[in-house]
Amino acid sequence: MKAVTLLLAVATFGAHANHDEHESHSHGAHEHGHGHLNLVVDGDQLMIELQAPAADLVGFEHAAKSDEEKAQYAKAIARLQQPDALFRFDPAAGCKLTQQELQAAKEEHDHDHDHDHDHDKATSDKHENHHDHDEAGHADMGAMYTYTCATPAKLTGLEATLFSVYPSLEKLSVQGILPTGQTAGELTPSANKLSW
Repeated sequence: MKAVTLLLAVATFGAHANHDEHESHSHGAHEHGHGHLNLVVDGDQLMIELQAPAADLVGFEHAAKSDEEKAQYAKAIARLQQPDALFRFDPAAGCKLTQQELQAAKEEHDHDHDHDHDHDKATSDKHENHHDHDEAGHADMGAMYTYTCATPAKLTGLEATLFSVYPSLEKLSVQGILPTGQTAGELTPSANKLSW
């Protein structure tokens, strides 16, 4: 299990380091409709990390304020807690979910942008020590799923069925560490199967 965690951390770090380095210089750093899928297969373990803009998973990126938005956010969290509706594997592999961790929406923004941040006591009380930038802020959210597979030799790919759950999600950039080596690719609603 430690090997899988380490390998996923390396894959994730590489993706996030590249994301952070180019965040303010590239229009693709936080792109609505574009998520990221990292996966590691190690022995009988399969780990999947899904990251996508909150706009695609929830419908908005700011903190939920109204009762309707809170209900919409709760529905998004409930969907993320049901990975069987998001991914499909060959049933012969016998993969069972053994652990999941949700990553709630975290707003990302660059403090060097041009709108005014007055961080005195009165303003920080009003903001409750967080920023809520409807125009400049971006929030990503996602989940990590760990599966144990009874017959890992039968685990030869996955089908990303999440496109029907999240219709505004148009593509997933995939990075994977597999028993046969590394893989990278892109999944879309019309090409949603990854084989290895």
